[in-house]
Amino acid sequence: MINRVTEHPFKKGCAVVCPDEATMNAVLEAERMGLVAPFFYLDESRKTVLDQIESLPERGSCVIVETPEEAAKKAVQSVHAHETDMLLKGNIDTAVLLKQVVNKSYGLLTGRLITHVGFLDIPAYHKLLVVTDGGMVMYPTLEQKRAILENAVTAMRGMGVETPKVACLAAVEKVNKRMQETLDAAELKAMNRRGEIVDCLVEGPISFDLAFSKEAARVKGYDSPVAGDADILLVPDFVAGNLLAKAMIHAGNGLFAGILAGAAAPVILTSRSSTSEEKINSIACSAWLTF
Repeated sequence: MINRVTEHPFKKGCAVVCPDEATMNAVLEAERMGLVAPFFYLDESRKTVLDQIESLPERGSCVIVETPEEAAKKAVQSVHAHETDMLLKGNIDTAVLLKQVVNKSYGLLTGRLITHVGFLDIPAYHKLLVVTDGGMVMYPTLEQKRAILENAVTAMRGMGVETPKVACLAAVEKVNKRMQETLDAAELKAMNRRGEIVDCLVEGPISFDLAFSKEAARVKGYDSPVAGDADILLVPDFVAGNLLAKAMIHAGNGLFAGILAGAAAPVILTSRSSTSEEKINSIACSAWLTF
């Protein structure tokens, strides 16, 4: 993926909001690799970051304003006006940035639900895998799960997967009226079969082991083209997605990239503990999806 982006002759613009030193270094490394052209939006209190970065080019790529709120506004406006192509959060409160993203006058709203899509490259799995939503919608309703699913499908199709296979995860494979996630999974599968959810193949309810392992599906006698070959893991709620993604990263040695989907452009919300590699991977995914 990184090779595909770096080989592209045109570099997408990345609006970086209130970067700390770690974010600045990661973005400059992404620029050095040929992934993006960065534009920095900082408030006065963070001007010292510029002094710590000797390699920052002098080309008018920094906008310095008085407050973090104004920096977020200017960055979002640049994406809205197509001056830049994606948004990257630095050391700024997520709520402050998202307030500008959802502004009705100059924000990035499209009418779709904004959701988190986590891309994982895990040694134990044979292809790129999406976990969603583990970072945005806490306890989604059925309709919100449909929107989460559709955003993930759009992202995977943007990655070149023509018909993504979606596993609607639950603890069991049978519908249980006392387990809402099984009811929702069965309904999402039915919507897919009725043609209401398109461009993908939906299975559920299905447990993680069956979605992840063909051998587990064989042993349990679970017959589905999604079993052991899922592209997207649709989790029941924010907590499940967050735990699953972090387990894959830290216990499964997975490489991670995360973006917000459903907005007019990719929004990268990396945490302060995110590694430079995660930031660069997320930038690469966002650049790919904007081509």
